[in-house]
Amino acid sequence: MRSPGALRILHLAPRIHPSTNKKARFYPGPEKILKVPKKSEKAPPPPPDHRQLGIDQELFTSSIYSPGSTIFLPNGTKIFNNLTNFLRLQYDHFGFQEVITPTIYKKSLWEKSGHWENYAEDMYSVTGRGATGEKEGRQEGEDEEYGLKPMNCPGHCLIFASKLRSYKDLPIRYADFSPLHRNEIHGALSGLTRVRRFHQDDGHIFCRPSQIREEISKTLDFVRIAYEVLGLGPYRLALSTRPKDHFIGTVEEWDNAEEALRDSLDASGQAWTVNEGDGAFYGPKIDIVLKDSDGKEHQTATVQLDFQLPKRFGLEYQAPAPELEQKGLTTDNPELLAVQGPVTPVLVHRAVLGSVERIMALLIERFNGKWPFWLNPHQVLVVTVNDTQKVVDYAQQVIRSLHGFSLGAMGEGLNRGHKLSVDLDTSPRVLKKKLAMAKSKGYGVIVVVGEKNVESQRVNVDFTGIPDYRSVSRSKPSRMACRRFCSKTCHGTIPARNGPPAGKQPLSRGPFPLDIPVLSQLRGKRVILASASPRRKQIIAALGIPNIEITPSTKPENLSKEDLGPLEYVLQTAVQKCLDVYEISLENSLKSIPDPSLVLSADTVIVTNAGRILEKPRSEADHLATLKMLRDQKVHKCYTAVAALAPREDARDPGYNLETTVEETKVFFDGDISDELIEAYVKTREGVDKAGGYGLQGMGSLLVDRIEGSADNVVGLPLRATLALIEKAVMNQGDEEAEEED
Repeated sequence: MRSPGALRILHLAPRIHPSTNKKARFYPGPEKILKVPKKSEKAPPPPPDHRQLGIDQELFTSSIYSPGSTIFLPNGTKIFNNLTNFLRLQYDHFGFQEVITPTIYKKSLWEKSGHWENYAEDMYSVTGRGATGEKEGRQEGEDEEYGLKPMNCPGHCLIFASKLRSYKDLPIRYADFSPLHRNEIHGALSGLTRVRRFHQDDGHIFCRPSQIREEISKTLDFVRIAYEVLGLGPYRLALSTRPKDHFIGTVEEWDNAEEALRDSLDASGQAWTVNEGDGAFYGPKIDIVLKDSDGKEHQTATVQLDFQLPKRFGLEYQAPAPELEQKGLTTDNPELLAVQGPVTPVLVHRAVLGSVERIMALLIERFNGKWPFWLNPHQVLVVTVNDTQKVVDYAQQVIRSLHGFSLGAMGEGLNRGHKLSVDLDTSPRVLKKKLAMAKSKGYGVIVVVGEKNVESQRVNVDFTGIPDYRSVSRSKPSRMACRRFCSKTCHGTIPARNGPPAGKQPLSRGPFPLDIPVLSQLRGKRVILASASPRRKQIIAALGIPNIEITPSTKPENLSKEDLGPLEYVLQTAVQKCLDVYEISLENSLKSIPDPSLVLSADTVIVTNAGRILEKPRSEADHLATLKMLRDQKVHKCYTAVAALAPREDARDPGYNLETTVEETKVFFDGDISDELIEAYVKTREGVDKAGGYGLQGMGSLLVDRIEGSADNVVGLPLRATLALIEKAVMNQGDEEAEEED
């Protein structure tokens, strides 16, 4: 008789590779030992395994002829492309330029970079036409051995070295999705998490020594934003330091690099640990580590600091006072600035997703078939009620409309924008079975087309397959969400089948947006907010513009605070942001995307009693010092400037209408609040998000005794003044012309 608390191994079945048997199943290995459940208990389901889900969802396979090299099937390719395209869309904001580099390089390049000496065991060597592969006495040229690239950094160094560079050009940021090859040992290969051929969202930043901290902080922000969108986390940060052997450079150079990374980690405000001796051979690094469904940790994103590779490739840029520049120092001495000289740049290696294959494995297990719509390989299925010709023809017409196709001059199809993944089911099966199949495959949207739809030119659409991906696997869908089924046309909605009882009007459901002419005119059009503030976005959305685009300005805030004073400084900063984002939107617009109808920007500054504009804190310690100083002074002022820009309908110079305002509020801090309360506030999510300030709409009100002026000015966007600006910029463009004629 077995004791209820005894242990046994549940499965010892071998791990069959997807290419071996399509009906194969993956089971936990002998290392996974679970308690035997009691008779009254059901055994918990095994955690999702991306290898099995890859088979079930037809995402990827592999072959014995190329072990460790993933073969992505059409469904997996759609997910792969959506992930890489998502990153490409962020590159303009973070200043990256995408490049394409060779897959193989001569051995002499790898010797120059140090890879052949320190990484050769993990590289593939290639012998090409005319190459003898001789190790001794060889000549650099056609008889030279080649190597498949395991990393993109040497290729990006060649691009940097291809022309003369100035300190004004830096930082220069390159991004590359080229496939990489690393000769992993066979026993280490596992699904998508450990492969030999993979794609990395590889990026390299060539910067000045004085720009190191800023570039690393921006990269950590990029990681945070991307992982929030993907629903990944929490993750941990780990600093990997100098290996005991197999490293290049001096110990002093390594110590300086590690110190720079430690400073950036401290400034991030996140907890971090140290992995002694786990750095790359060319420099220390920050690794971002995530757990899979089994609790196993995987390194995904990485930020690596490299002082060695630029030296090996002889990279340089011209700068004044080169000796000070190399140390990351600045000077106002005209004699020193008069001397120009070469300086070696610092190289920052960065990857946000890391291996795209590995991040896909984590996402496959994370979503477990319930993909967010934008990543879903099964986005839309058009289902026909029968297979008559007119129903099938109309279903194909619906697909063309969903794809955004229009006919060109020669009659060929022209796609006008992002292509949805749309499938068609015209099989003669009954509708009920078709819908059940669609649900089982995880289609986000199901469009039903029948005889009546052909006549009415309308279709029935079921949106219930689109999950709230931020709560996937954490909660069940609500009953209301499961019952949601509506009918739609290209121009709006028609009543659903299950309408209100006869003689009764449907109940209205709120909340409702403001119903005023200017906001009604803007709904459905492009409206851009030139700010990354979530609070400002929330305020604008509350007005009734929910689909506002967020495009923060990338132009540095380098106006002189002393020369301009608080009012003029905050006003000119807001105008600068507004014009910068408007110009970017015009430069990046596609023919299928209209120009923005409105661009909004705002800037808030805190000013002391002496009239000094406070700098935005760079760390948690700075934030604490700022709030304590405001408490001790008791009184300070907040200035918020708002700029609203709308293109002129008459195209008169300069082509747009720009309206601005500045709001002032006096704030009285409670002088009795304790240091402990301020420290506790700074550590909250709200305190971190306020970038050194505080918010009256939340816990920040604990710090404030009273205010004189507009409260929403302190929040960051004076609502009434903003609404008046929008109306003036959009609706009153003729007033200016009338005034000029008078």
